[in-house]
Amino acid sequence: MADKWEWEAELKQAHLTQSEVANVIGLSKSQMSHLVKKMIAGQGLIASELDKKRWKSAIEYVQFKQSQLQRED
Repeated sequence: MADKWEWEAELKQAHLTQSEVANVIGLSKSQMSHLVKKMIAGQGLIASELDKKRWKSAIEYVQFKQSQLQRED
């Protein structure tokens, strides 16, 4: 993700909210917000291995939901 707007566009394309993604990967709303800031604004430079794993899970879930919606069309 290049920026916050791209992240939000990806969520909309998957018909998801950031809170829904947080629930799936086991984070609170505030933890997810912090993770997004670390991975997008901070470019993952200060992210721990756990952060990177969670971010990968979040991205994979969003992509999964996007592919489900494309199949329905």
